[in-house]
Amino acid sequence: MSEGDGNFVANPEILSVLLSMGIEENAAKEALFCTGNNSPNAAINYIFSGSTENSEAEARPASTEQENNAITNQAVEDNDEWEDEDVAYFKMIFVINTSLKMGTGKIAAQVGHACLGLYREMLENNMEADLNQWEEIGEKKIVLKGNNTEHLLELYNKAKEAKIPVYLVKDAGRTQIPKGSVTVLSLFGLEENVNTITGKLSLL
Repeated sequence: MSEGDGNFVANPEILSVLLSMGIEENAAKEALFCTGNNSPNAAINYIFSGSTENSEAEARPASTEQENNAITNQAVEDNDEWEDEDVAYFKMIFVINTSLKMGTGKIAAQVGHACLGLYREMLENNMEADLNQWEEIGEKKIVLKGNNTEHLLELYNKAKEAKIPVYLVKDAGRTQIPKGSVTVLSLFGLEENVNTITGKLSLL
C-alpha cells in the first residue's frame, strides 16, 4: 500500500482467512488493498503468484497457465534485473480439486497445507539449493483448477514418473468434506518441467 492510504480498512472476515494461513498481516492487507478488498480468491492469488495485477484478473476471461507463462516470461525478458542467462526459473503449482466445491477459506487452508507439506519434503530430500533459487527469484506460485480426485491422482503419478517433487493433501474431514478427500496437489520444479504436467490447466 502506498503512503496516503491510511484510511484503508481491510475486510475483517477475509483478513482473518488470510491470517489463518500464516500470511503476515501487512502482506494480507496489501493484497486486499490491491485486489478491491472484496474477494478472498483474488487476494490469495495475488499473494501466491506474486503478481501486482491480480485485481484485474477477475475481469478477464480465464487464461491457461501457458498464456500466463508467456506473459511472465516476456516481463522477465524486459526487466534488466533478470538478464542473467544462468538463472534457473522455478515455480510451485497448486492444483485444486474443484469437484469438492470447497469454500474460499477451506481452499486457502488446503493450499497452505500443500505449500508447507511440499516445502518440508524437499528440505528432507536435501533440495535446499532449488528452494533457495526459487526464493531469490520471487517464489513464483500459481493456483490452478483440477477436475476431480482422479484428475489430481493422474497428475500426481505423472509428476512422480517425471521425478518432479510433488505433494498430495488429504483432508482430515473435520469441516465441509469427508475424511480422506484429496483436496490439493502441489508440484515444484523448473518451469519447463512443471509445464509438461500442468501447462494446459486453467487458473483458479
